[in-house]
Amino acid sequence: MSESSETRNPLLDIDTGFRSYLNAYKRSFENHMSGGQLDYAFESDYAVRQKISGLGGWGRLSRAVTGSDISAEAKHLFMKCDQAGALKFPNIYNTAKKCAERLELNLPIVFVRNDIDKPLCYSLESDLIDPCIVLSEWLVRMCDPEELNFLIGCECGRLQNGHSAFNWAFTYLNYNKNVYVPAERSFKPAVNNQLVRSLIEWMRYGDITADRAGMICLDEPGRFCEIVCMLYTKGYTDFYGRQVTALNPAKLAELSKTYAAQNARALRPEPELNELERRIIASNEFLNCDLLFNWRRDLEKPVGQRINAQTCDVRSSMLLGTGGQ
Repeated sequence: MSESSETRNPLLDIDTGFRSYLNAYKRSFENHMSGGQLDYAFESDYAVRQKISGLGGWGRLSRAVTGSDISAEAKHLFMKCDQAGALKFPNIYNTAKKCAERLELNLPIVFVRNDIDKPLCYSLESDLIDPCIVLSEWLVRMCDPEELNFLIGCECGRLQNGHSAFNWAFTYLNYNKNVYVPAERSFKPAVNNQLVRSLIEWMRYGDITADRAGMICLDEPGRFCEIVCMLYTKGYTDFYGRQVTALNPAKLAELSKTYAAQNARALRPEPELNELERRIIASNEFLNCDLLFNWRRDLEKPVGQRINAQTCDVRSSMLLGTGGQ
């Protein structure tokens, strides 16, 4: 009887070294880059941020924001707020881990604040501060798991696309009384009108990028419209202070289906739609985009033709009523 050959465990052939992991991570991430930005990002978001960066007064404002305001905010968070982890707020921590994995970014620090008397979620980062996501305890109590998944996913997308400095510059505008105002504000001069107009313009485009990131993170992206409507109906106040209590998800879902069947040139959003309703319908176009399924290969691809990234951006611009940049 011949001696049987020794079997070898094939798992031993896998290189588990950190450098191999880092190279594989970079290759995966680079597959999602296009023209220096992430492929799911709304093109107008990037274009307007580039325009803002060249405006007079932006340099001083951004330095104040990233050098002082965000640092002061982070100091408050680390000293006064609870950090989500495996033992404290494990559901928040696990949701953040899932979102980071789906968007292929490093896990941000997540804080829960009990000193804010409204449902709020925001993010911050700078050259001096690691990326952080902040949720008020009120919001954590108010939201169900999928709503928290969406909000954390949106903020991961904002961090991934460099929104932080622009969001914090927005706190200097007299947009409305509910805009988030940090504890310390170091920029003393008035913000010039051109910067004010451009930041308000950018806000709408940044929302689309964040919504797309949130969809990538959702277990069921098709529930996007329902989840956003429910959040605002419950009383959610976003970072920019916007509040809307009357939203009809069934109506918006039906309008989205109607617009999806139309050619981009024929798209004309209903004039009675408010700004948030237009945003939801514009973001909903991403559900038909092939990029969503490139990021989420675990999802079942819908039957029928899907649109590419460029077409998705054009259609979203038309539905926003801006015509794009």
